Amino acid sequence: MGYLFLSLALAAGITKGYCGKKTSYAIVSNSDSMIMNLLRMLICVLVGLILTVAQDGFFALKPDAFAIFAAALSGIASAAFVVSWLLSIRTGAYMMVEVFLLLGVIVTVVLCRIFFGEAIGAWQIVGMVILVAAVYIMTAYNSSVKGRMSISALVLLMICGLSYGISDFSQKLFTNNRPNGSVAAFNLYTYVFAALALVAAYFIFRKVDKRSGTQVRSPLAVIKPIWYFVLIMAVCLFANSFFKTRAALHLDAVMLYPLNQGCAVVLSLLMSSILFKEKINAKCIIGICLSFVALLMINLLK
Repeated sequence: MGYLFLSLALAAGITKGYCGKKTSYAIVSNSDSMIMNLLRMLICVLVGLILTVAQDGFFALKPDAFAIFAAALSGIASAAFVVSWLLSIRTGAYMMVEVFLLLGVIVTVVLCRIFFGEAIGAWQIVGMVILVAAVYIMTAYNSSVKGRMSISALVLLMICGLSYGISDFSQKLFTNNRPNGSVAAFNLYTYVFAALALVAAYFIFRKVDKRSGTQVRSPLAVIKPIWYFVLIMAVCLFANSFFKTRAALHLDAVMLYPLNQGCAVVLSLLMSSILFKEKINAKCIIGICLSFVALLMINLLK
């Protein structure tokens, strides 16, 4: 069942990625990104509320303190991830951003080793080192496609990878400590906290944009041209998180998250080449191949 849930999460994730790339063209300022992602989170809250009540009943809407803590960690990390991801794909190659998320996988696996004692074998450590090498090669690929990467772009990618890893870890934190808890309710409160974080971030970045002279538009002006993409992204975002959390009930982190991101990278490669017409050169192929080899080592060797 774990692999079935993972397949559903991947399908939702690649659909979300396509819509995210399309909406990135409509983003003018940082505050635009905040308001667009805030709307996504509010839609996710609505979807989560309906699913929680339908699947687990009204009682599931009253989680305990630990579930709220895990959801808060997940929500804040998710807010940081969706914003940094969207800003990253505006300035970098789509494949560069996706491969960089492999660093987030390492964060998740290491945290699960520290907190849950999930074993990491010698070959798996080698595999994670190869993943780092793949990310380095993909950085060179990004430079050949988009030009030399700035320090700010690199920092943004680091935030993207780190927040992605913490978000995934929070799913394992919940499933390990509340194996019979409501996954739908956990995801519902994840997006409640994410929405709250984005509200605060929106007002902060709106002031920053005004001071810097960046064009500041009303929320309606930002959303109106791309509302249908935002709606699809919101539903797929919830589905991706929901099914990945369900998969975490059946698979260890050292298998689930590397496999998830590895498959996502392959799917993203096909999408970026076919739909976005991104140039795929030798560095990109080498980076992808190294990632694939590393994932085989992590999942098949002990």
